[in-house]
Amino acid sequence: MSTLVTGATGQVGRRVLTELRSRGLPAVGACRDGEVRLDWTDTSSWKAALEDVERLFVSVPMAGGLTERAGAFLQQASESGVGTAVLITAMGAEDGPPDSEQRHLESRVRELFGHWTIVRPNWLDQDFTEGLFARLARARNGRLELPVSKRAAVSFVDARDVAHTIVAALTDDAHHEREYTLTGPVPVTFREVVKRTKGTESPVWRYKKVDEAGFYFRATNMGWSERYVDTLNARFRAIANGRAARVTEDVRRALGRDPVPMAKFVREAVI
Repeated sequence: MSTLVTGATGQVGRRVLTELRSRGLPAVGACRDGEVRLDWTDTSSWKAALEDVERLFVSVPMAGGLTERAGAFLQQASESGVGTAVLITAMGAEDGPPDSEQRHLESRVRELFGHWTIVRPNWLDQDFTEGLFARLARARNGRLELPVSKRAAVSFVDARDVAHTIVAALTDDAHHEREYTLTGPVPVTFREVVKRTKGTESPVWRYKKVDEAGFYFRATNMGWSERYVDTLNARFRAIANGRAARVTEDVRRALGRDPVPMAKFVREAVI
């Protein structure tokens, strides 16, 4: 029996898969073009993906309109014998509208699986090197343009801490019925991050605040869906309102150690 890792090419999913395999645990990665094919919109791919799976890491694309399909996949996973499920959403998901995609999936995981854990990370350190912020900056010659002040603070969390928490939840029943909001050790402003990365190999080395309309225009011109951009703007409002600066002790609760600070990530990743 193995662990199925969905979103296996993503920032968190590929680290979860690597960590499981480094421990000698049977694990397979699933995505649309992965070693195991899993397409949320193609139900014919689900049965084979779930064969001999005992544990499941669930990562559903944000604002993809996949709530019903992902919920049906979770139902099929439960019926096929999956006993443990770990779901990743995002910091603040529990406070979203009752009919939001992430709250719905959190509810389904609680209902369907004998052992479950929910992990809600804040924005990732790696967003500056391989994720959303990096993609935006590369499209603007190194300038990151967001609808928040450069003095806005975020308790960015390292993707390795997120992945290690997920692996702990997949392999240790002590994390059953736990909900972890994962943050870094201190809030860091965008100005501080850019100051640290300027002159390095980071794709982000300048910062400019734009309004929501300006961000919307740039992001949709990059081919991002309107629904996705609306979701991002809602998350940026949370940053502007100070809600993303909150620091929790959940990395320590889950792993028994302090989270990786942004300064260490920068030293290791971009210098």
